[in-house]
Amino acid sequence: MTHILVADDHPMCATALGMAARAVDPSVTKDCVTTLAEAESLVRQQAYDLVLLDLMLPDVQGFAGLALLRAVRPSATIAIVSGREEPAVVAQARALGAQGFIPKSSSIDEMMEAIRNLLAGNSWVPAGLEDVPQADPRVDLAERMGTLSIAQLRVLRAIANGHQNKQIAYDLQLAEPTVKSHLSAIFRKLGVNNRTQAVLALQAFDA
Repeated sequence: MTHILVADDHPMCATALGMAARAVDPSVTKDCVTTLAEAESLVRQQAYDLVLLDLMLPDVQGFAGLALLRAVRPSATIAIVSGREEPAVVAQARALGAQGFIPKSSSIDEMMEAIRNLLAGNSWVPAGLEDVPQADPRVDLAERMGTLSIAQLRVLRAIANGHQNKQIAYDLQLAEPTVKSHLSAIFRKLGVNNRTQAVLALQAFDA
């Protein structure tokens, strides 16, 4: 039995993806969520054959959701579903480990082709969206973000919200020295020198 997770708060798109998946494999079972928090909870509990993730869920904007799910379940097959049909966006998603990219403008037949390839273990990107300049800084940033652990992603998100180390330690149930250690690792991995630069990198990543 094929088990997929659709994380998309647009009912029509989620329905279309489900229809396409069932057309590819009638035995498919589908879980649907509308927030990243719900998706993270389910991905922690079980391994899915395929995760279809909207870039713009209500509780996350941009690629942070993909980075988090990849950190939670590194072996997961994840495809981005998005209305942002740009080669640079596709390249960023792939740099973060997404195996596929399905535009929201896709027909049911195109969704079926994508899902069929992804379930077979292949990558899938629409024709015309594969190429991006190798030196695009957004791709480099995505690759750097992809090296952060779950804890480091949470600490980075906390400093972006203006929290200081003591509050972060309390909220995440960590010791303050551990928070400082995570910050040092974040700065090193992102190639930045301080909190402000790290927050700016996150804002650019989420854009």
